[in-house]
Amino acid sequence: MKKKLLAFVLILMLALPLALAGCDSSGEGSGGTSSSPVPVIPGDSNSAADTGDAGTDNSGSADNADTAPAAYPIVDLSYKPAGVSSEYDYLYNQVVVGDEEITGRSYLAHPDSVLLDNGDIITVFSLGHGTGGTFMRISHDKGLTYETVSIPASFAETEETPTIYKLNFNDGTQKLVIIAGRPSWPAEGNLGEGWDAAISTSLDPDGGCNGLEWTDMENFYGPNASRSEYYRLAGADKFDAVVAMSSLTQMRDENGNYIDKWMGLYHDDRNFTVYKTYLTFNEEGQMEWSEPVRLLGQNGEWREYEQNYIPILDIGGYAFCETEVLRAPDDSEYAGELAAIFRVNSKNSFSFVSFSTDEGETWSEPQTLSAELTGERHKAEYDPATGKLVITMRNIFYRFNDPKPYYWKSRGWVTWIGDYEDLHMGADGRGDMLVKMAHTYGVDGTAITEFANADTGYAGLVVYDDGLFVTAAYGTFSSAADPTRGGDTYIMSKQFRVTDLFALAGISLD
Repeated sequence: MKKKLLAFVLILMLALPLALAGCDSSGEGSGGTSSSPVPVIPGDSNSAADTGDAGTDNSGSADNADTAPAAYPIVDLSYKPAGVSSEYDYLYNQVVVGDEEITGRSYLAHPDSVLLDNGDIITVFSLGHGTGGTFMRISHDKGLTYETVSIPASFAETEETPTIYKLNFNDGTQKLVIIAGRPSWPAEGNLGEGWDAAISTSLDPDGGCNGLEWTDMENFYGPNASRSEYYRLAGADKFDAVVAMSSLTQMRDENGNYIDKWMGLYHDDRNFTVYKTYLTFNEEGQMEWSEPVRLLGQNGEWREYEQNYIPILDIGGYAFCETEVLRAPDDSEYAGELAAIFRVNSKNSFSFVSFSTDEGETWSEPQTLSAELTGERHKAEYDPATGKLVITMRNIFYRFNDPKPYYWKSRGWVTWIGDYEDLHMGADGRGDMLVKMAHTYGVDGTAITEFANADTGYAGLVVYDDGLFVTAAYGTFSSAADPTRGGDTYIMSKQFRVTDLFALAGISLD
């Protein structure tokens, strides 16, 4: 009997890391399968909390009351309430970027966007959930309509979560780069094959890169690499690249000047280690990616935070992944600093942040962020109109304000608005507001409720000089009763201005 029990425990130990692996939390989250009553959030505008729990009691009785922090402003853009001025109509518009009619696929995911110098927006996304080829669409009217871009056949061979960035060089030239990881998804029998990347250097009449012509995808640090210096046998943990590159940050020299070098981050999906690699270009204009090394240190620094967590044994860390890096404002007391925001895939903590004052060479001990900043796949931009920090993400909400696995729920795709200083304030850095961008429906969902299907987010986020944001995410944005897209997971785009969101929330920007 003891031998059988030991064998059972060993099987669980082996299986759980795989079960927890894959930072693309599909479905409605662990909280959506709990049989416990779903509590009502005090002070929030909608009392019905729905994560797809069959027979859930959302009556809001005292026994179901939540012990989350005091009421916090939440602007819901899922529908337009009566009495809202028509000047805010655009906030509630939902523009389809890609769906089954456009792509032939009923499940599309993980978009990323880049703003070109001519005002166009390119959005790329996966033809599947953490798998499938890359599809590309472009908008010439600030995200109101989109058309398909013709791309090389090699883009159909990418495997996971494409990301896209604009690179500005000191000689005035420009490139766009697309990256997609080749991870060790267990079902595919892959052992980690680095990442693929392609560049665009075509110029529009204004001199900027228009993104309409691309090179073929080139493999780095895998068995498909065409250059011998990047050839690696499959299987090494550090080439098990997931969400490559979750961030790509241009570096500065000791005088604070930008240089032609970019730090890219990704994580491996077995041991949950965040890696960094540096992108440069040789004289022939070819990409050169440095050998990946751990972001948080080469001597084991902070490993106890980022490593995987095994619930049944209550050991391990927080499974850091999908790291976003942003710079502190140059006019702030933190000028010259980088901040790295980590997703917690173990669902046993609020999100974490770490800081670097030496261009990412070393990092501070990770510290938790507030409940309001807790989420997955953070993407950050500053609002040029107000100076506010804007972060879009998949919301993670812990019932009773208690970060435990299986205690979490989600409002779906949200945007957080606050200040860089909030990142340093930990639990007190709550920011100004949360914005629920749109409702994502459960399998049988037909009503808009406070909580939502958590299989959403991973949003592209761009901002124009006048403060107009355009963001695109994936999700089941149509009710199950919708005859056209009900039950489909597709890509949708929205516009907003921070000033208008503050006006809707009745909050002063002073």
